[in-house]
Amino acid sequence: MTKKKIWLIAVSALLLIAIAVGATVAISRSSVAEVNIETAQNIVNDQFDAMAGTKPLKAIAEKNFINVTSLSYGDEKDIILECTVDTIDAYSVISSEYNRFLSSDVKKKNGTMFKSALDFKLEFEDEITKLLQSAPKKSSSISIVLYDTKNGIALYSSDEVVNIVFGGIIDLKNEILGINAENVGKGLVECIQADYSFQKPDTANRLGRIINKIKKDFNQNFLEYDRWKTITTGLWTTIKLTILALIIGIILGFLVAFIRVTYIKTTKHGILLRILNFISELYLSITRGTPVVVQIMIIYFVIFMPIGLDKFIAAVICFGLNSGAYVAEIVRGGIMSVDDGQTEAGRSLGFNYMQTMWYIVFPQAFKAVLPALANEFVVLLKETSIAFYIGLGDLMYSVNAIRAATYSPFMPLVAAALIYLVMVLVLSKLVSILERRLRNSER
Repeated sequence: MTKKKIWLIAVSALLLIAIAVGATVAISRSSVAEVNIETAQNIVNDQFDAMAGTKPLKAIAEKNFINVTSLSYGDEKDIILECTVDTIDAYSVISSEYNRFLSSDVKKKNGTMFKSALDFKLEFEDEITKLLQSAPKKSSSISIVLYDTKNGIALYSSDEVVNIVFGGIIDLKNEILGINAENVGKGLVECIQADYSFQKPDTANRLGRIINKIKKDFNQNFLEYDRWKTITTGLWTTIKLTILALIIGIILGFLVAFIRVTYIKTTKHGILLRILNFISELYLSITRGTPVVVQIMIIYFVIFMPIGLDKFIAAVICFGLNSGAYVAEIVRGGIMSVDDGQTEAGRSLGFNYMQTMWYIVFPQAFKAVLPALANEFVVLLKETSIAFYIGLGDLMYSVNAIRAATYSPFMPLVAAALIYLVMVLVLSKLVSILERRLRNSER
């Protein structure tokens, strides 16, 4: 395929994507429902009445009236209403009674202390309601926005709008929260708090809603509160854990493989070699015969935690020991595959046993076992993900912390999978480069 054809295909793909995005935006901003003033007024009053859950707010909702004076349409399926509101000034009414509510050292009328915020609410809720019912009305002008969504017309209530409709209720709540007496402050807030949603409804079509949900999930899981830093911290812990465990695994694996091969290839076994071979066989049997998750729990909770050692060290030792067992068998197999004539040739050149192994056998065995070793390193990298079982702050621990905070499992887990995939691909690429260089050196 020529460069001209490649460029033509790329430009065509970009144009198709641009057309699809443009169509999505155009469809999402079209076909706003026709709403008259009477219908809009009913929607607004019904939804604000539904917000008034406590007795004091119900008292305000029964007396206030929102009059829609004009209606216009925005450019994103929104309907803008200009309204006047006759409401009770709840802020002035309740604020003027602060001193009385806080008198007698935050005690009840009979002198006993308030045991809880609910206790305070039960004592004063009816009194606050009566004060609001007897208060005069005042008029205010506001703009309210309705949105045409897939589920019909939805009201968007900002703090400013709710504050005006309920007579300064947001300012009042913030001021009450600053009161030092905890039970009194919480009790007053429970008397007048409004339960409402201030999130703008999604007016896009189906494809647009999916895209918006992905954007929302991404922001929630990674951008809010800089949660991406949690992932980078966990990733760095995973990388350090893998590298240190890999070093231990390689050193221990080659050492055990050397002991096992020496025992197999020699006829005379000294007492030291027999002991080392027995320990090696026992180590291989236990490590390869038990799950790594059980090993890391035993090493940390049974051995390390009682003596106060760090869980990172426990994880490094566990994964190093586990990897060393598999590396030992891989290397042993590679050494055994080298023809015995190579060993005899080395001895005939005057090399001793160690020199023959180091200069002749090991280089040939390493080339033969490199693919298997690379696979073991990849497995080790992925196995470190179970370190969160002991509370180590690795990549999976960080991802689970985000998932627990956002209740959104998809985005954090997919991010973890992609990060592990990238690391494995990079590692595989480095191994393939090493293999190619080793092949070139043979020539």
